[in-house]
Amino acid sequence: MPFMKMLARLGIGSARVDTRLEHDTVRAGGDLRGLVHVQGGHTSQRIDRIDLHLMAQYLQRDNDRLSALNAVVRTWRVANPFTLQPREEREVPFSLRIPAHAPITERGTPVWIKTALDIDNALNPEDSDRVHVLPHPSLQTVIEAVQQLGFQWRNSYCEAGSPLGRDEPFVQELEFHAGPEWNGPPRSLALLPFPQEDALELVLDLDRGPRGLTSLLEGSSLDGGRRQRLVLSSSDLSSGTGAIAALLAPHLRGGT
Repeated sequence: MPFMKMLARLGIGSARVDTRLEHDTVRAGGDLRGLVHVQGGHTSQRIDRIDLHLMAQYLQRDNDRLSALNAVVRTWRVANPFTLQPREEREVPFSLRIPAHAPITERGTPVWIKTALDIDNALNPEDSDRVHVLPHPSLQTVIEAVQQLGFQWRNSYCEAGSPLGRDEPFVQELEFHAGPEWNGPPRSLALLPFPQEDALELVLDLDRGPRGLTSLLEGSSLDGGRRQRLVLSSSDLSSGTGAIAALLAPHLRGGT
């Protein structure tokens, strides 16, 4: 038995974990449900905790080099300490409220759930499951409004930069290009959304040049011109796509 415990500490014959999602698509601000399936190894092991991490990939620029890094957006503890017997199987159900500001995955941003078992004095088994995150309802309204104005959504990605009032090391940018329905400048629009539970803060960058998000947020003033900040209240957002489009249009035209 001591030999088996030694092997388990090295990850050989140790406990295994497999997270099974009820659905792999969730809207930011909504609930993600599933269960964590844990199977015991060749010997009994103490599981100190089971954590689920909402992970996102973001880009970091260093001169002309671009590196992909991973960040934890939110962590949930779904199990307290317990002892897992040899070959024992356990299922831990969970329901996670995905934060409103979780990065969306449409058009390019990888997001996933990482499951981590913390086992005393042993290698910790992990599992990863990709998640498709749809825009928060408030952001969905804004995206539809921008498209209604004649802009085409090209891509989205997260880049290193300090988000407004939060701890993640990145911000997400949605990039739009003007279609034939939009007359005049701007010809491109970078939209940085900061969803909240009862409002949506936006940073608009009109005809953005080749610069990073850090310069966008920390550089020149956001009081007007090519860079603008706009806060949409819950009342604004409840007025519908057409009303939001009418509200955005003068900001887009006035900044050029």
